[in-house]
Amino acid sequence: MAIKPRLFGTKKPDGPDLGRIQRTLQQSNIPIASRTDHQNLSREKRAQVYREAAVAYDSGYRRKGVVLDYTAKGARLRFPTNEKLPPTVYLYARAVGLEGPARVVWQHNSEAGLAMEV
Repeated sequence: MAIKPRLFGTKKPDGPDLGRIQRTLQQSNIPIASRTDHQNLSREKRAQVYREAAVAYDSGYRRKGVVLDYTAKGARLRFPTNEKLPPTVYLYARAVGLEGPARVVWQHNSEAGLAMEV
């Protein structure tokens, strides 16, 4: 098998060269965040589910969907169509213990991220 490395070379690392990135940041005087900084920003573990849910608009229109994952602060939902959601909705997801007014944080195609309003 000694011929294989000569023909194909050695495998390159999968990720970027971190040393090169750090040198570039240091040269441009951009502060480098350490790993301990990111530990404080960690989010709650999301529970993976596939449960029925619905959202209601202010106009009374109600739309059914499915909760894909959730925390106590919000949920990711998938709908059967790509309709645009209004900025705020009322979330009915009793199967996962979430119900109340929610803010639409993001929406991409038929999925949306909702944050529960306090």
